[in-house]
Amino acid sequence: MLRGKNILMALVLVANLIAVNAYARPAVSCPIKSTTDFVYYSGSGASSLSQSWMVHFLDWWKVQDPTIEYVKLSAAEIAACDMTGYPDLDMYIEPGGDAYLAQRAIGASGKARINSFLDSGGSYFGACAGWYFAAADYVWQDNYYAHPNVLGKYPATVEGSIREIADYDLSSGYAVTQLDNGHRALYWGGPTIGYEFTSAVVGSVDARFAYRGLPAVVKYNNMLLTSVHLEAYENDGFTGLSTLDREANYRYLARLINQVAGTAFVVPVEPPPPVPKACDDGLDNDGDSKFDMYDPGCSSKTDDDERDTSLPPVDAFFDTFEGGFTWTVSGAGRPWGIRTDNVLDGSYSAGVKKTTAGNLSFMQHAINLSGYSTARFEYARKLVGLDVADDFSAEYFSSGAWKAVEVLGSGSENGGFVAKSFDIPISASAIRFMCEAGAVSEGCWVDNVRIVVQ
Repeated sequence: MLRGKNILMALVLVANLIAVNAYARPAVSCPIKSTTDFVYYSGSGASSLSQSWMVHFLDWWKVQDPTIEYVKLSAAEIAACDMTGYPDLDMYIEPGGDAYLAQRAIGASGKARINSFLDSGGSYFGACAGWYFAAADYVWQDNYYAHPNVLGKYPATVEGSIREIADYDLSSGYAVTQLDNGHRALYWGGPTIGYEFTSAVVGSVDARFAYRGLPAVVKYNNMLLTSVHLEAYENDGFTGLSTLDREANYRYLARLINQVAGTAFVVPVEPPPPVPKACDDGLDNDGDSKFDMYDPGCSSKTDDDERDTSLPPVDAFFDTFEGGFTWTVSGAGRPWGIRTDNVLDGSYSAGVKKTTAGNLSFMQHAINLSGYSTARFEYARKLVGLDVADDFSAEYFSSGAWKAVEVLGSGSENGGFVAKSFDIPISASAIRFMCEAGAVSEGCWVDNVRIVVQ
């Protein structure tokens, strides 16, 4: 009897345990409806910020097209949902976060569900970590990873973070950066190809980082993969993105999704993105191998000139005529050339005597002022015997025309060289001197011609 009672009690205990376990773990149902268009992952590995931004984007798009419906899925719900059984379901979305945690939570069964959906014609959007999750392997902060439950649908190794834009392990880890199509977007450790360890991009590159032209948005078959967070919402966990930037990114992202998913949801007309300032466009505008706020010439991101005006003045051009004559001569008068009769310093100057009345004589030289912010045209000149029929001028060429800084005629005779200095625009591409002297005793001389820049 005692043994029978023990067996009975054991059976009751087992039944209770089964009942408790069934109560603790109810069967997971699939929340996808027949009218659902998009689903996005909301479990471990999808950061709360990235989920927030994705909801902001989808809600914004739903305002443009009220027919849009979306649902969030946990890892358990992904495993429970046969997404191939919903003809209206267009896209699975993997937000940013941590690809390792996502693949561990989604697991083999969830991976199989997602891949089955993609193999049956569904589409995929992966933002930042969502791109890492789509690949078979990746390099993260110099370390190689090939986790078992990443999708393996994107057939190229990707890598991040791009340290020159924002090193994920330093400071805030993010930066709002410039794309080559004019958009400004949030970068927070997303992958790219061709940076340090990878080379060949697979698919079509729709947008590149202004920095080194690295891929930032890639379309591959039915997949949209973005290194930047086009879905990011301004001042939601970060700073630096304007409302105009975000709205432009939302229109761009919606258009990309329509292209990849083959849908035709309403997208507002997309105006041209704002023209970026020189100190926020990802380019080395002044040719000093530094760009944007890494350039000492940039005071802020709204600064539209990278050139560093704090640098000491230097000579962009300086000719004492001691090394020969490199100027181009023209005009009907006797040509300019090396002279020894009137010299300021050294042994030589440039000059011309008796061009004959009515015949002008020019000497001209090209200059290059790119990369500078200011320029000054300096020279020393000596004019002898110029009368009413004679002239002298110093000029620079800019915007398709010669413009004089000095014009002298009758009564300009002087006893020696006179130093002159004039500011000219950095758009100037050439300088020249003109002399008209009728008599054998009349002439023009110049020495120590320089262009001082800063």
